[in-house]
Amino acid sequence: MSNDNGEHPSNTAKDPPAHLTVTLEPGSMSSSNQKTSAPRLPVLNPPGPNTNYLDWEMVVEAYFRHVKVKHVLDTSDIKLRKATWSDDNDLICATILQIIDPANNRYVRPFRTDGRGMWIALAEAHQDTSTGGKVYWIRKLLIARMEGDNIDSHIDTMAKYHERLNALVTPEKPLTPDDVHTAALLGSIPKDWVACVSNLMNQEGIKTATIVSALKNESIRRQSQGDIISVSSTATKPPAKSGNPNNPPKKKFCTMCNLDTHDLNSCHNTRRLIEEHKPTVRTLRVEGSTRSFR
Repeated sequence: MSNDNGEHPSNTAKDPPAHLTVTLEPGSMSSSNQKTSAPRLPVLNPPGPNTNYLDWEMVVEAYFRHVKVKHVLDTSDIKLRKATWSDDNDLICATILQIIDPANNRYVRPFRTDGRGMWIALAEAHQDTSTGGKVYWIRKLLIARMEGDNIDSHIDTMAKYHERLNALVTPEKPLTPDDVHTAALLGSIPKDWVACVSNLMNQEGIKTATIVSALKNESIRRQSQGDIISVSSTATKPPAKSGNPNNPPKKKFCTMCNLDTHDLNSCHNTRRLIEEHKPTVRTLRVEGSTRSFR
């Protein structure tokens, strides 16, 4: 970005100068009856935190007043237009298009031949008058903390925040305690709760009561969702199948009978032999113990 020392950017398409010298020849019917003297007008940055709209608007408006064409910006009533309105409007359109960053072109493109329309469109693009716009700058003022030991820098930063907030306040849209309440409330809750009121923040004049109602509804939704998950997790599960499907049951086979119709545990022949063997064992034990006793 170039500066006031006359340095030029390497690529003007990507890095437009901070100020631009404009020389325009008014039309024969223009209110400005002499050639304007090459003023150094600031270039309007894209919308966002680094916008210079407030300073840009002040300087450019003073220039239009100086060359006697500001009446084009003051009213849209055809009956109140001066005889020089057409030439003065052309002068304003040509000037604005030369002193804005290309990122602003999409806001003024619908108003190619309407100087007042361009002026209003740029104001709306750079001045967020929604509830969220006010809340943003109130929060910046409330949560700002001084870093380091440079008190002058901190004072300047706070002054800029105040200036941005003050630009959004008008007699028709004053700053109220409700705005401060909303800013403090949204600053005190986790970020994942702010999402449920984002649509409201894009509207103008939203009251704190509306924000509170949206947050309570979100709380009810989350509790209901938690109950559904809890019930689902405790639902009756189907009985688990016994055994391992990867290990099929072993086939029956009796080694005594050499048959696969039964196994050794259920073999009648095995049971019979055991029963016949038991009396013999008992007799031997008795005889052995008798001999030992003698």
